[in-house]
Amino acid sequence: MIRTENLTRDYGGGRGIVDLNLHVPPGTIYGYIGPNGAGKTTTIRMLCGLAKPTSGRAFINGVEVTPANQASIKRAIGYLPDIFGVYDQMSVWEYLDFFCAAYRIRPAAREARIREALHLTDSTYMLDYQVISLSRGMRQRIGLAKTLLHDPAVLILDEPAGGLDPHARIEMRRTIERLRDVGKTILLSSHILPELASVCDLIGILKNGRLVAQGSVAEITEQLREKIVLVATVDGGVPKAVRLCLQHPGVDEASAAGDEIRIVFSGTRPAVADLTERLVTGGVRVMSLREEEPDLEQVFLTVTGDDGSDENEQG
Repeated sequence: MIRTENLTRDYGGGRGIVDLNLHVPPGTIYGYIGPNGAGKTTTIRMLCGLAKPTSGRAFINGVEVTPANQASIKRAIGYLPDIFGVYDQMSVWEYLDFFCAAYRIRPAAREARIREALHLTDSTYMLDYQVISLSRGMRQRIGLAKTLLHDPAVLILDEPAGGLDPHARIEMRRTIERLRDVGKTILLSSHILPELASVCDLIGILKNGRLVAQGSVAEITEQLREKIVLVATVDGGVPKAVRLCLQHPGVDEASAAGDEIRIVFSGTRPAVADLTERLVTGGVRVMSLREEEPDLEQVFLTVTGDDGSDENEQG
């Protein structure tokens, strides 16, 4: 549904996007992440036809993004920028009706479109609210409703949860999941990594204009992981269990918290069975043993190798 082939935008001085090959299958949520200045906004602008690539190609719903196809691309995409205009003097209904006209939706069809967009964003109760009275979270949902009015197949959302409180972020996450469930393909750019991990089917990590990792969180983690982190729950004998773990080949660290032991293991997965056997034969009752999954933030830092604090590159 979204595909690029060696998409490049050269701003000079090593800035821009280089040989980008994105693949976002239909009906998925794709998290697009990277440090400030990595090139996320540049990518979005090229996908929407707002910036011309230096070389390479981009496709939306099978249609190449070119000036000649701009009308088809506009119909296929719903784009919600991180900052979008609202008209405080209007009611929500008037605001959405205004954009129905901008999308050239027939007057007879507008009410149904507005009500459907409000339903999908769980915002029907705001219908008669004045825009000036809306909170940041409410404005984001109305902005998303506006993006849905022309029923696009592809949604490109730039920081949709930016600046929202925890409750509003949860509501936005549920809304995005609901849109996927009705068949939308969603490219989601965000700095809130835990939110991305919980909602995205796939992620792409951008660094210095290059896509350095792409796949599910589990797939990327598996590719990058050098050590396994295990958590063992034992029934008594915690100090002894820690000592036995530290004596085992491949165990780099072992520390206890209550009846749980966190083990950093540089061996292979089959060798975990040997570690379990050592504990059991050593007289330790192992109640459970599980592998700790790293979060998306850990994966991101491993891939990019920095904290994303550089804001001086071209976005």
